[in-house]
Amino acid sequence: MNLSKRVLAGTLSAAMLLGLPCGALAVEETDGGFTLGIYSTTDMHGRCYGLNPISGREVNNSFLKVATAMAEERAANDATILVDDGDIIQGTPITSYNMNMEGGKDNPMAICLRYCGYDALVPGNHEFNFDQDSQQIFYDMLKDDTDTYPGTPVDVLCANYIDVETQEVAMTPYKLMTFDVGGQAFKVGILGFENVNVPNWDLPSHYEGADFVHADNTERSYAYEWTNYWQTVLREEEKCDFVIVAAHSGEGGTAVGAGDETIGEAAETFSKENQVAHMIANTTGIDLVIAGHNHTVGPNVFQNAEGKDVPVVNGGGNVLTKTVVTIQKDGSFTIGESENLDLKEYADDAGLAELMKPYYDRTLPFVSQEIGTLSGDWDSETDLFHVQSDTMNLVHEAQLWATGADLSVASPVANKDFCISRLLNGAASGPISLKDCYSFYKYDNNLLYMIEMTGKQVKDWLEDCAKDFTVEADGTITGGGFGTDQFYGVSYDVYLGNPEGQRVVNLTYQGQPVTDDQTFKVALNSYRLSANAAGDEYGWFATTGITMGTDKVLWEGPVSEQFGSVGGSVTLIIAEYLKALTAEGKEITPPEARSAWTMNAGASGEAQAPVTRLQFVETLFAAQGNGEPADVAEASFSDVAEPSAALNWAAQKGVVNGNGEGNFLPGAPITREQAAIILMNYDLSRGQGPVGEWAVHIPYTDLADVSAWATDAVMWNVIKGYLAADEGGAFRPQAALTAAQADALMAALQV
Repeated sequence: MNLSKRVLAGTLSAAMLLGLPCGALAVEETDGGFTLGIYSTTDMHGRCYGLNPISGREVNNSFLKVATAMAEERAANDATILVDDGDIIQGTPITSYNMNMEGGKDNPMAICLRYCGYDALVPGNHEFNFDQDSQQIFYDMLKDDTDTYPGTPVDVLCANYIDVETQEVAMTPYKLMTFDVGGQAFKVGILGFENVNVPNWDLPSHYEGADFVHADNTERSYAYEWTNYWQTVLREEEKCDFVIVAAHSGEGGTAVGAGDETIGEAAETFSKENQVAHMIANTTGIDLVIAGHNHTVGPNVFQNAEGKDVPVVNGGGNVLTKTVVTIQKDGSFTIGESENLDLKEYADDAGLAELMKPYYDRTLPFVSQEIGTLSGDWDSETDLFHVQSDTMNLVHEAQLWATGADLSVASPVANKDFCISRLLNGAASGPISLKDCYSFYKYDNNLLYMIEMTGKQVKDWLEDCAKDFTVEADGTITGGGFGTDQFYGVSYDVYLGNPEGQRVVNLTYQGQPVTDDQTFKVALNSYRLSANAAGDEYGWFATTGITMGTDKVLWEGPVSEQFGSVGGSVTLIIAEYLKALTAEGKEITPPEARSAWTMNAGASGEAQAPVTRLQFVETLFAAQGNGEPADVAEASFSDVAEPSAALNWAAQKGVVNGNGEGNFLPGAPITREQAAIILMNYDLSRGQGPVGEWAVHIPYTDLADVSAWATDAVMWNVIKGYLAADEGGAFRPQAALTAAQADALMAALQV
């Protein structure tokens, strides 16, 4: 579907922008001023029911409760504004059934927004999980001004959904609402921003012809979009008295995609995914920000470029935010302290519950149907990121079955503390249903694909994933998230004590070492192929160079003959795999693992191995790579039987001198203080060593253990930082240098 067909309200010309409806509302002002209640939700992910169809438990944060809460709040204020900040049509079996099985027709979430009286929706990134036709059905339902659907029309706002060719906005960018305060007009502008990282996660065909910033916004920041495109429009042309920016983006921090956001000095560390604080710190003219995406409940306050406090609300998927603005006749206003209305304190709205009942009734039998029988000794492992498990092995087996691939890539996305053995609850056997599949693969918007990867790419991918883990002081391993993958079909070991880039060792396929140029067919989900050169947060595209829409994609689940009917969804394909096993008369037992992997807190034996004196010199010689001739005069060490170009070079340069007795001791482990001497001599040989009178304080706690002849070299190491002290501040001068330490210092040497 081309861009022009799916434009929500037409590509807006300047004249059309100025002609947006203002919707003036006149309400009698009270003595205390006109009260405008501003409310928001975000990341509601399809919660349109009172009972969860998966768990059967009561839902405390649904749109049914928003409807009840807003009925009360509208009665308590002179006027209200209600905004949803996106991620609404994905996330539950009900929305999945509607989008995948019914093509999004009569979308229940559009009815929820209309019934609750939302004024605006800003699309979230999960709206782009679906094809453009399905998106358009949803948007058309929202804006419908006939009596076809209950409730009132809802504007869809997105100021950074840009037609790549024309550089025009391809959705309605903002909405104006004007209120009569004592005979004076008070104009509020609501601007919407989608997350700029949509290309990191979703298929190009889902936003064909568009990007999420203007072409000149190379940093992909909201601050640039606001300052260069919208501040003048809303403040000077539209003359807004109050501006709300609703951005489907978190406040800021370092978390990526996992919902573990840390609010901090986000303006100092720019994150494209979560950039609300950065936007505020670098702009003026914004009065209130509605944030979302990171599933973190606010409120917060950040200072703008002029030092003015700007409140930020974030419902986090759990609450209805409330901010009351009190407006006086002269146009002055006071922003009250934002608060969160706990939705569980409200009853379900009976009218909306009745409208949602048919959707629930259609979906429940679909997810509850038994698709197989579990039996066997399933493990009870729930630490799925750090330990290989039967639960993840089943996910991988389903992906290999569907694609015929050699290898499977997946990240654990099970419910917290879940494993398949819990479905048996101690019984010898028991049924498994589709809703159980949601328990161990909850993201049914992940679609299955297959590509070709080389052995080097597999290794590089795993090395990138290894960076996501941390070894705590007590030796426990933490870390992992949506972008942290496991490979199945190849065996390997991860040693977090090894230097970065060397943590994945013993990589084998069917018992043989994997070579760099070896090729594999690899099953993986759509998010791994949604990255491109412009948006590559996890490094997937950098590793393979493969993205959607190219002939390097070997197989596509959504359009395959067998799995097109379930949209290519990984969750639903797992269910199809279990159905196929059942049809063969088999029970669902723990898979016999085709491969094995381990994760270790320390260093591998190879990395911990001591480096010999000759090995160290050879490594340094190879690393210096400055074209030094290999035919220099042969070094005269009586204990070196075989000629060594590296040793000859080092001796001629004065980098090594032996032990003073004519021997080099090539096979002896090199100590850390000996390595420090060689490194200082090497720096002297290239004119980068110490000169003149110099000395520094040696802070190491074991200074007394440093040999007198190595003191200068250890001081030089303090300056250069080649060899780090241990956690207790000890240099350990007599300890043997390990391979891991040698690799790290060669990187630090930057020879």
